[in-house]
Amino acid sequence: ELLVLLWKLLDENKAFLQYTLKRADMNRIVVPLLFLMYEGRKEPSKVGMIHICTFILLLLSGERDFAVNLNKPFELKLPLDLPPFHGNHADLLIVCLHKVIVNGYEKLNSVYNCFLTIVSNISPYVKKLNMVSSVRLLRLFKLFSQPRYLFDNDANHHLIFFLLDTFNNLIQYQYEVGNEQLVYAMVQNKDLFQKLNALAMPAASAHTAPTTATPKAQDSLDEVDVVPSVAALTALTDVSGDDVAAPPVVVPVKFTPTDEWLQGWKKKLPINTSLRLLQYLVPQLEDACEVASGGSLDEAAILVFLRSTTMVGLLPVPHAIVIRKYQTNQFTNLWFTTFTWGVIFLRNQGMMIKSAFSLGELM
Repeated sequence: ELLVLLWKLLDENKAFLQYTLKRADMNRIVVPLLFLMYEGRKEPSKVGMIHICTFILLLLSGERDFAVNLNKPFELKLPLDLPPFHGNHADLLIVCLHKVIVNGYEKLNSVYNCFLTIVSNISPYVKKLNMVSSVRLLRLFKLFSQPRYLFDNDANHHLIFFLLDTFNNLIQYQYEVGNEQLVYAMVQNKDLFQKLNALAMPAASAHTAPTTATPKAQDSLDEVDVVPSVAALTALTDVSGDDVAAPPVVVPVKFTPTDEWLQGWKKKLPINTSLRLLQYLVPQLEDACEVASGGSLDEAAILVFLRSTTMVGLLPVPHAIVIRKYQTNQFTNLWFTTFTWGVIFLRNQGMMIKSAFSLGELM
């Protein structure tokens, strides 16, 4: 009930939203939300609660003040099996969302796009990601860039776009303020970017036409009907304040990829910034290792090297910061109405009176 109340206040009272962003420490809201999501990630009964937490974070992530505030150090000790790390609240957010994705209830796949939209929205303002959260981002990139996953659904590639936008923002806007650990993780996983850039259809499937949708249930990674898509929840906004409505996403129940479909989204893939970074840094690191004593550098020395390196003049011109802001719509209104009445119904269920029912009436 408190989560629904918080959502209503933030969504419908813009003055309250701006007041909390300017006057309150929003991290005192973020930590409990992430705690609830992390703790309830495997329980089917907690799916609705996790959806509400996700919507709240999605709404907040569209605000610059919220993202900047996540740079405050995280020093609490939560009763969770989190990996030990010293970092900020953005690190905590990434680690928790990663855990929900890779170790959560399968029905939560419907909000993966919301999770990554949140990360993408805050990325232009996040400084000093630690190694733990950086590695988690690359693990998600590895998971969602696998051909088997990409070719399984015609909308799965959207997750890769969110992650590449995240890398681009961190590289172009925050490279020289402490994100060398993310860059190091990218260098270690350079093959993932090269393989994605060279992705092609298997020979046997390149000219196969899409099949007709069927009502047959898909596996856990394909279910997208629990909540509206991220395109229905958000609108693209650049820093100038102009809103551009995101196109609707139509996800068929059954899908067979084609080469035309693949090339259609590959040519829009925002991967050039990451490739340019790797093309410059990988040879530089190899040369540094050759001249080092013993022919190699330890992690600390590599991080020092990356920290002292500048990418000014080597990367593409920084793109405009694009934030996918939550937009009130009929889909979320319907979902919240259904959820709220479901809670009311369950809270008001009394015990059945034995004398009032017979077994035949209940069957």
